[in-house]
Amino acid sequence: MARRKPPPTRLQRLTALLDTRMGHVLVRLTIAALVFLLAGLVMRQARAYTYRLDEFRLTTASLEFAELPAWADSNVRWTLQPRMFNPLSISIYDPEAEGAVRNVVTRHPLVRGVKSVRVLYPNRAQVEPVLRVPVARVAVWTAGAGRKQVRRWRLLSDDGCLLPRGPYRNYLAQLPYELPAVSGITEIVPLDPDEVWEDRTERVKEAVAAAAVAARLYRDFRGHLTVTRIDVSRFPAEDRAGGEVRLILSCPPARRGGERVTRTIEWGRTDRARHKVAFEDDYTTKKQRLAELLTGLRAPAYLDVRAPLLLGRRTAR
Repeated sequence: MARRKPPPTRLQRLTALLDTRMGHVLVRLTIAALVFLLAGLVMRQARAYTYRLDEFRLTTASLEFAELPAWADSNVRWTLQPRMFNPLSISIYDPEAEGAVRNVVTRHPLVRGVKSVRVLYPNRAQVEPVLRVPVARVAVWTAGAGRKQVRRWRLLSDDGCLLPRGPYRNYLAQLPYELPAVSGITEIVPLDPDEVWEDRTERVKEAVAAAAVAARLYRDFRGHLTVTRIDVSRFPAEDRAGGEVRLILSCPPARRGGERVTRTIEWGRTDRARHKVAFEDDYTTKKQRLAELLTGLRAPAYLDVRAPLLLGRRTAR
């Protein structure tokens, strides 16, 4: 009786499989997978090595600013020097490189936001920033010599931040009028220069909107009217009979050669907040009403340009 042939071992079965067409395909796929795995390991090590090379790292010295506004003179550009930014060190190959640049630039006190960031080989970053623009002045308490608190004029930006005066010295000198002074804000001054001055009463936001009204009035009246002060101390008011935003105007003299006339205008709410209440006219209507009140040769020193339903409820100044 013939002995039974022992079953093939695993190695024999594998060898037999590799001798088939399918086996040849499996061998090729395995080799390709090993090549890709090895290449991935090599690329990973090469990338890790490249990340550490200074030649491909972005720092604050790598920042290049493009599309700056025309008013950004040498004072502004000096303030945008690398040493004025928080530290930055990241490889151009890092997926977070663009975000890191954007975060560092937006922390600068003069920068409101960033439109675009282009990371360029080998170690440059072109940034298109949106600069803050001063729209008003505000007196705040700051630390002086000997730990004494002193009141100093600071600039209020178009997004509610406090700005230093130095970088905007030439910008302010070229304005056809002095920025209006804001009064009535009692909130705590932010410690960080790039921190938006938030408050629960929204007086800061209303002051910024009122500063935009002041600029529009100057343009629409062709420079004959200048808002010198903005009072937001009554905003928001439960009893709106007395108004909420008050503008102090400097108007042309009543006669040639005379002194300019100061008039107080009850403006009410700006367009930013007028939708939250009833009986509040828009800017265009108030401007036309103001123009009509100023046509007389003896226009009063106190004018109310709010909605007609509020005019009859005016209280004493």
